[in-house]
Amino acid sequence: MFEKIAGKENFIKLITVLLIASVAILALSILTENSDSRRQIIDNDGGSEEQLCSMLSSIKGAGQVEVMVQYNEDSTVAGVIVTAEGGGNPITANALTNGVATLYNIPVSSVIVFEKEQGE
Repeated sequence: MFEKIAGKENFIKLITVLLIASVAILALSILTENSDSRRQIIDNDGGSEEQLCSMLSSIKGAGQVEVMVQYNEDSTVAGVIVTAEGGGNPITANALTNGVATLYNIPVSSVIVFEKEQGE
């Protein structure tokens, strides 16, 4: 069998076929690839967490706010952690929770608000 492909012309044809097959497999892999759940702090829309912090900190009594958003594999929001200077106040915590739950269309049980330590 090796004698059949040992000729220079057949060898070039074999390399060409392998190269084309490799490119086709690579293209197919890229086109069918699913995105995973890893996200940076600045995500697809250019910084929704930063915008969310800005919006939440404008709620009366919230003070300085930080958020962390966890995504499912299908890029939907699974849960949100909020730390706010006013997070110890139940009325403020409720407003923050409802704001995040409404924005991401998730249940309030998927949002948790903590009071931020003073001096951070």
